[in-house]
Amino acid sequence: MWSLGCVLYEMAALRPPFTANDLSGLYKKICIGIFERIPSQYTNDLHTVISSLLKLDPKKRPDVD
Repeated sequence: MWSLGCVLYEMAALRPPFTANDLSGLYKKICIGIFERIPSQYTNDLHTVISSLLKLDPKKRPDVD
C-alpha cells in the first residue's frame, strides 16, 4: 500500500514524494515520512488518500480488504 501511495503521489506531482542526494539522505526522509503536498489543482480527498497510504506505521495504512 505504501508503494501505491508513492505511485499516486508521483502521478499527481510529477516527482517522487521523497528525494535526496544519496541513499542515506533518502532513507532519513522516508523514515521521517514528511513530503510536500501534492499540487493544489488536486482535491483534498486525493491528498488524504495519498497521506494515508504513506503513513509510517503499516498498521495505520489502509489495506486491500
